Amino acid sequence: MKKAVAYVRMSTDKQDYSIESQKRTINEYAKKNSYNIIKYFEDKGISGRDAEKRPAFMTMIEESKKGYFDYVIIYDSSRFARNLEQSLIYKSILKKNNVNLISITEPMLDDDSQLIADALFGAMNEMYSRKLSKVVKRGMTEKALKGEYISCAPYGYFKPKNKPLVIVEKEANIVKEIFRLFLNGKSTYAIAKILNENNIKTKKGNSIDTRFVKKILTNPTYKGYYRFETEKKVILNKSTHTPIIDEDTFDKVQILFNNNNKRLNSKNKPLEYNKHWLTGMIKCVHCNSTFVYAKYYNNRQDRFRCGGYTCGKCDSSFSIGIYNIEDIVIEKIKEIYPNKKYKIKNISDTNQKKYKLLKDIEKYKKALEKAKDAYFLEIDTLEEYSKNKTFFTKKIKDLETQLKDFKKTNNNIQEISILSILTGNYNMALKTKISKLVINKILIDGKNRKIKIIFNAY
Repeated sequence: MKKAVAYVRMSTDKQDYSIESQKRTINEYAKKNSYNIIKYFEDKGISGRDAEKRPAFMTMIEESKKGYFDYVIIYDSSRFARNLEQSLIYKSILKKNNVNLISITEPMLDDDSQLIADALFGAMNEMYSRKLSKVVKRGMTEKALKGEYISCAPYGYFKPKNKPLVIVEKEANIVKEIFRLFLNGKSTYAIAKILNENNIKTKKGNSIDTRFVKKILTNPTYKGYYRFETEKKVILNKSTHTPIIDEDTFDKVQILFNNNNKRLNSKNKPLEYNKHWLTGMIKCVHCNSTFVYAKYYNNRQDRFRCGGYTCGKCDSSFSIGIYNIEDIVIEKIKEIYPNKKYKIKNISDTNQKKYKLLKDIEKYKKALEKAKDAYFLEIDTLEEYSKNKTFFTKKIKDLETQLKDFKKTNNNIQEISILSILTGNYNMALKTKISKLVINKILIDGKNRKIKIIFNAY
């Protein structure tokens, strides 16, 4: 029997003949004409306009070079391609690889006639595809103008077939909490961190990031509108679904969002969230990208790696362990600023009690915020929140009283060497502040294994 493979495709325009229908018809043809179909290549729900976006099709073309099949069987030429140029190109590649293309619903012709037929069928399929695209876009535009929601339901909603969006209460409460936190001064980075700490996930079960939060804050769906973009035009109409956020609140957030770019930039997140006090200071001399902190596991040392390399924009794969770069920087600071000191209020060996009080107050304040977030996100009940609130508030009040009494007898300012701060058990915000005070930037030439530290005139 003649060795063949079959290619089947179900387009995005929901045609009558499905993958199963194409397979059944091809199998009947193969059995009748003595073809042994050894493999099926399937592209489901993918348009035929662009071959490179059809993985199964491209795999079939690539495997045609291997010589283990001599025929490709398709239902009709529109399954193969709906772009005239691509149709001719890939048919030519198959022919060059000694593979014949058979369309079971179209006549077999001699080479000259087949060339003309291919051009005609390709042109007709492309015209049909373009016309269909325009019809679909026009239909979607008309629905959008009427305020009908035609996209996938955003977080907080469910989309029944041919009906308006329906609110998903649990998700809607999280949307409301995101808006509340933002209006209360939280950055998108801080909001994402809070949601992740409370194990909140996206619809697909992924962790929350700042992009997710920004999309929530700027999506007019939540105030009862529908935004649709087509042919470089933006349609914004009142929709038929129930809003989660009132228009005044949504509009206030847009003003705040647009006027606070620095606060919204994840690169400007609070210093205490930095993973290392050298974060953002190390530059690659080859692409000028910033070295990023890379987390390693299985007891391997965390490292700094060129951000350009991780994005494919730089050919320097050099990375350096955090302890190695720390040692280099500390040794250089010993040379440049061996005796420089920094003034800190009441944080020294003799004033560790006050430092501990400050840390404990901050700890209980964060715990109180988390308890509030857990209540708004419906993780804790009102009774649980009230109990936690009473407990944490009392702890904070008691500690603040102790701190007030401590200040009366300990009002001195200590001077501590910058080396002690960078190598000691101090918080990340302070270490980052000190490093930025003395270091301008660190240049790394990974190819030649060279590091240059440029200091500020401190």
